[in-house]
Amino acid sequence: MKAGDQVIFIGRTKGLKVGSKLVLQHLNNGKWTTLQSGTTVKNGSSYTLPGKLNTKGKEQLRIMGDDKTVSPTVVVTVS
Repeated sequence: MKAGDQVIFIGRTKGLKVGSKLVLQHLNNGKWTTLQSGTTVKNGSSYTLPGKLNTKGKEQLRIMGDDKTVSPTVVVTVS
C-alpha cells in the first residue's frame, strides 16, 4: 500500500461481547501504540476497522479489544 492510503481490517472475534471496543495498534520503537481508528464488535462477532498508515516501511499491526485481548500481528509494507 502507499503512505496515506486507507486500509480496512475485517474480521471476527472470539469471546468478545457485541459492543466491545476495538482499536488498531502498531509497533513503534518497541512499544504498541494505538492509532486513531476504532470500532466495536457487531452482531455475529464481526468488525470492520479502517486505518490510515503514513509511515513508509514495514508496519507491524494488531487489533486490541477493551479487555486487552489482542489479535495475531500482521505486517504491512507501506511505500
